[in-house]
Amino acid sequence: MKDNIKKILRENMEKNALGVVVTRPDQVLIVMRGVSGAGKSTRAKAVVGNGKIHSTDALIEAAGDYHDFFDKLEADKDWSPLSRMHSQNLKNAIADITAGVSPVVIDNMNIRKTDAKAYVVAALELGLADANIKFEDVGTAGLTAEQLTARNAHGVPLEAIEKLIARHKGQGEFTVEAVLKAKDMFKSSDILYSAVVLDRASHNKLVTTHLPIAIPKDWIIYARHMTIIFGKGLPVKEDLGKQVTLRVTHVGISDMAMAVRVEGFPTTNDIPHVTLAVNPEGGKPVMSNQITKWQDVKPFYITGIVSEIKKENPRENEKEG
Repeated sequence: MKDNIKKILRENMEKNALGVVVTRPDQVLIVMRGVSGAGKSTRAKAVVGNGKIHSTDALIEAAGDYHDFFDKLEADKDWSPLSRMHSQNLKNAIADITAGVSPVVIDNMNIRKTDAKAYVVAALELGLADANIKFEDVGTAGLTAEQLTARNAHGVPLEAIEKLIARHKGQGEFTVEAVLKAKDMFKSSDILYSAVVLDRASHNKLVTTHLPIAIPKDWIIYARHMTIIFGKGLPVKEDLGKQVTLRVTHVGISDMAMAVRVEGFPTTNDIPHVTLAVNPEGGKPVMSNQITKWQDVKPFYITGIVSEIKKENPRENEKEG
C-alpha cells in the first residue's frame, strides 16, 4: 500500500522537458540573446531584479585587457582559453541556481541554440520548470550593421557584425524544446558521470567515524564519491584532477540507502551527498536522493579528486545521481 501511494505521488509530480521532477518551481533562468551592440547587456540589467547576471565577457574583462585576450587567441591560434571562460561562466551560473538565486541571467550573445544549450540543460537538471526558462532576444534592436558596429563596446568589426546578423536570423525561434535538440557545446558521451572521488583515507573515515546513525548490518558499503553531474563530464574542464575538501554536516537514512550530506563543491544534486551504504534488498546509490530525514553531525572533513568516470570502468558504473 505504501509503495502504491509513493508511485501515485511520483506520477503526479510535475516534470520538465528532461523528465526531471520540478523541485524549483519559483526559480527563473533568463537567457539573453542578441547581436553585439544591440543593447543586450542593458536589457539584462533591466530584467535581473534581485537575481544575478553571468557574462563570459565580464569574466574576460575581469581577468585583464579584453582586446589583448582576443589578440593572443588569434596570435596563438589557440581558442581553448575562451572555452575555459565559457565553462567558468556556466559553472558560476550552476552554483547560483543551486544556491537558489532567481533569476539567473545569462548575458552572452547566444546567437546559436548550441550556445544556450548547456545553461538550459543545467537548469532543467537542477529542477527548474520549462516555463521558467525564458529567452530574452533583443535581436538587432532595429539597428543596421553599421550602427551596431559603431555602438558595440568591444570593437567587433562590420564584417563580423554582418555575419552575426545573418546567423541570428537563420536560427529561428528559441524554445526549450528547440534548444535541447541543438548540438552539445560540451560533448561527453563516453562519460557516465563526473564526481569527487574520495581517497582511501576518506573512505575509511566515513565508514569508521561514530555517527548518530549506524550503518545497518549486512548493508553494502559504498562511501566512494560525491556526484557532480550524472551522464556527462565536467562543465569546467580545468577542475579535472583538482583535489577537493568536502565538509560532512549531516547523516541520513531511508529504508534503502544511507548517506552523509556534504558541502564544498558544486553539484547538480539538490542535496550534495556521499552514499555510505545501501540495502542489499533492492537498494541503489541513487536512492540517497530520496532521503528526507537528516541528523546533524559534528562536522568533519574528507578529501577527493575531481574526476570523470567513463562507462567502460566497471568498478564505477553504479548510478548515484
